Amino acid sequence: MSQLQKALLLQSKSGSFAVLPRSIPKPDHGQLLIRVEAAALNPVDWKIHKFGYLLEDFPAILGSDIAGVVEEVAAEGVSGFVKGDRVLFQGKLTDGIDMAGFQQYALTNAVTTAKICT
Repeated sequence: MSQLQKALLLQSKSGSFAVLPRSIPKPDHGQLLIRVEAAALNPVDWKIHKFGYLLEDFPAILGSDIAGVVEEVAAEGVSGFVKGDRVLFQGKLTDGIDMAGFQQYALTNAVTTAKICT
């Protein structure tokens, strides 16, 4: 797997978006790395862009409604998930850009992640 991914970055408060490369994050204690397969445009996402609401650090990545496939499981603090599980979760926009959905890979906390039934 490449160490780079594509991400949709909001470059400044109420600014323009750009698709740029960035590093794929590594899961820490209790986290999962998810290959994003679907990310919805939640009302909070466009409000952040239009009104400069919620975020102060830029560039930022939006996308709070996410579904995908577990790509990597943290070495510690995770049970009940394996690589290949289909999951959904709510992105965290205020904890840095690694947990937001408008990128190819995102981190999530395992305790707030749900499996999608097959």
